[in-house]
Amino acid sequence: MGFKTDGSSHTNGIKNEERVARKLLTSANTLFPNLNNEFVVVLKGGTQNKADLVISTANGEEIPVSIKNKKSLKKGSYDYVNSSAAVKECASLQDVGSRIKQININRSKDVVREDVTAVLNSAMHRLTSANIRSILNHHVNAKNKGMTVVISDRENQTDYKFNFDDMPLKHSIENHTPKLRWGRGRTSAKIVFEDNNGHVFDHNLRIRVVLNNGVGALMDPTASSIPVIKVQQDKVNKVIDSLVAINKVQTF
Repeated sequence: MGFKTDGSSHTNGIKNEERVARKLLTSANTLFPNLNNEFVVVLKGGTQNKADLVISTANGEEIPVSIKNKKSLKKGSYDYVNSSAAVKECASLQDVGSRIKQININRSKDVVREDVTAVLNSAMHRLTSANIRSILNHHVNAKNKGMTVVISDRENQTDYKFNFDDMPLKHSIENHTPKLRWGRGRTSAKIVFEDNNGHVFDHNLRIRVVLNNGVGALMDPTASSIPVIKVQQDKVNKVIDSLVAINKVQTF
């Protein structure tokens, strides 16, 4: 058994991915009872791979693993989606790129930023429940189907392992109606879910429509900055709590 790299990663989490890969070499048989003794852990890396590593067996079985490196489960978030393609696919957002290009960038940065924010805010208010459901189905559920998730809590030096398919979030995406709940942010809103009886399910999910490289790059003729959709998981500790409650998480 051993682990190797396949592709490259430019994130700060690469050292943690290597640490988890080494740890899985001695823990995988316990975490995955059906795994035989002949396997390798392949680090994938790169932005095109949803999985950060794959446990690959001699008989061709592959277990994709996504790793989230957190300083503390109670702080920050992690991304499910960070995609310009999702903007282009969404009927309510397809004109956002052209509207951004029409903004006069030969003004102060604060003025340009306000115009960008106004365009993105207007676009987000056009998002329907059907739009949001489509984004979540295609870019969250479909792309994480069969995924093993490992969340590394550096504060407590603990790794949590669970299956994406066991997440209550997945069930809500498939069965409940997503709606936006606005706060103070103009380009960011919480997604909550409602069932047919009016019960609301809050999985601490957030959607943003932003420029991938910010306003500064938009104003720089040698750079580019285009609209992207981000779907983020806030309150990661609540994710773990919900899975512990249904006995669907392991630590290693």
